[in-house]
Amino acid sequence: MQTLAALLSRLISLYSFFIWIRIILSWFNPYPRPYSFTWYFSRMVDPYLGIFRSRKFVIGYFDLSPLLAVAVLSVVQSVLQLFAAFGTLRLSWIVAVFLQAFWSYGLSLFFWIAIIMMIFRTISAFSRGGTFSRMYNVMDPLVRKVQSLFFPRRLVKDTTLCVLTLAILIVLYFVCRYLVSMLITLAYRIPI
Repeated sequence: MQTLAALLSRLISLYSFFIWIRIILSWFNPYPRPYSFTWYFSRMVDPYLGIFRSRKFVIGYFDLSPLLAVAVLSVVQSVLQLFAAFGTLRLSWIVAVFLQAFWSYGLSLFFWIAIIMMIFRTISAFSRGGTFSRMYNVMDPLVRKVQSLFFPRRLVKDTTLCVLTLAILIVLYFVCRYLVSMLITLAYRIPI
């Protein structure tokens, strides 16, 4: 059974790699021509990705359903790897694997996107030319929230607010990363 689990884990890893190739290829050629290179990847990967496709996972121009599909495969692959290594499964290990996937494919990604967008928003605030004016629309509620929390009755420069918001996002990222790693460590220690 352990050998079968190891083989299935490797096959899932390969399939996940194909999904990433399909995602990247879809940026350049979303509707592949029949019997082309991208068509073969779409025929192999799209039925699985179709299970997760939903309007709920579309944010603006980004479709996050492939990320969810890869996250599910990652959890299954990790569980199979644990079984292949130890010949048994424990509930604590499965909980730890779910926590790791939640951090890797959810919370961490959210923080990185927010940090990158906030960097662009900060550059735009310093340049005064509106270089990244769309970032105002997306990140403005967060900047205003920081202003209401830290400077409720004062008028503060936009550049100051942007730098402070960016710093808070970076600190929150590391705090959450530390807390999730502690939870994962604790989950592995549960004797179930």
